[in-house]
Amino acid sequence: MNNLKMLDLCTGIGGFNVAAKRNGLIETIATSEIDPFNVKFIERNLNLDNAGDASLIAIPRSEHPHQELVDQDLVPVEETGFTSLCIEDFYEGVLDFPNIVSAGFPCQDVTPANTLGNHQGINGKKSGLIHSILDTVESLEPEYAVFENSANLPKRGLDYILAELNRMGYIVEWETIAACNFGFPHYRSRCYIVAYLPTTAIARGNRRVFDLARKRANKQPNAVCPLPAENPELIKELAVVKNTRSIKLRTKRINALGNAIIPEIALAIFDAITNAEFAETKTKSVKARMSESYMASRLADGWGKAQLDMFSQTDKEIVTDMPSRGIVINGELYTGAPDRKLNPTKTTYKGLLSTLIAKDGNNNFTSGSRMSRPGKLGGLIGDIQRLGADEGGLNPAFGELIMGYEQGYTELAY
Repeated sequence: MNNLKMLDLCTGIGGFNVAAKRNGLIETIATSEIDPFNVKFIERNLNLDNAGDASLIAIPRSEHPHQELVDQDLVPVEETGFTSLCIEDFYEGVLDFPNIVSAGFPCQDVTPANTLGNHQGINGKKSGLIHSILDTVESLEPEYAVFENSANLPKRGLDYILAELNRMGYIVEWETIAACNFGFPHYRSRCYIVAYLPTTAIARGNRRVFDLARKRANKQPNAVCPLPAENPELIKELAVVKNTRSIKLRTKRINALGNAIIPEIALAIFDAITNAEFAETKTKSVKARMSESYMASRLADGWGKAQLDMFSQTDKEIVTDMPSRGIVINGELYTGAPDRKLNPTKTTYKGLLSTLIAKDGNNNFTSGSRMSRPGKLGGLIGDIQRLGADEGGLNPAFGELIMGYEQGYTELAY
């Protein structure tokens, strides 16, 4: 069997591509990214075609803005730097239809890290890109779709995403997964969504994608590097660069890492998929497990339970807040207690670092403003300052380490 083909949307610095390469049985066929640094990174380091704006993927050629350049007898990629990936390109065999569509779509309108208060969820200007991504999934009908976003997504739009994927005929699993039990010194809790068609090996075997992730979430938070309380001097040595100008594009590299996924978690998802696809599978019926209790059904206007009252009128209660984990099978939503191996409480571990965020690239250790913020509001910069750092800025090599990327990964190749 040939390798599975993956179309990676909202590519960033290619965290899903890193996981695919580590898996060895998944090949990235194209990317989609518009951030200037990430665009250069994809071109120079990944050497993959970049289709640019994810909202322009798999739309008719006549509706693509590049068509205006073609009408002028110009080559779009030479004019814009972006490859066109219209629906005709897939049907004409220019690019294979993907087995997997992945996307770590923008979380700015979902995440609590957005301190401006404009949490519009997936209807926001940036996080709303998920609507176009779902359109792409519907057009290309991949066997699998894998998404990542903020742990706040279940309360800011997951209900709609589940409803749309269910309408398209997918079975959908989601889990809130933290990085700490994968050996990283921070929580970085994120919502992972995996949708798959009933014809896939995962579905036919009545497997669960996140079972393998659960097995791999067996490490202590200091497995990657020591916790601050264990060796504060080493943490400072790794995290601080005194001459910030000595590292080219330092801020851009940290910004990109702050928005990235952790490849090790994506790898567990991909391994679960390929373990099923490249093995013999006995066909079973997809059904809920004993640990998964019924929560709601897909109704015409959302998720809820519909009951007939004594006058034969439908009494409905629509649910928009989704739990932290669950599965949708044939229009019915099942959930269970939070899985504390994948999603430990914030009091499980003491002394963990704050997770890296994009804004950490814009702050240095010379200002005390981060350190003066209560609790974890000072972020990673405040954490390192509390260890005694008072000059320089954050070293992107430290960001690579605590995010699970190879050292030097974010350096531009030339």
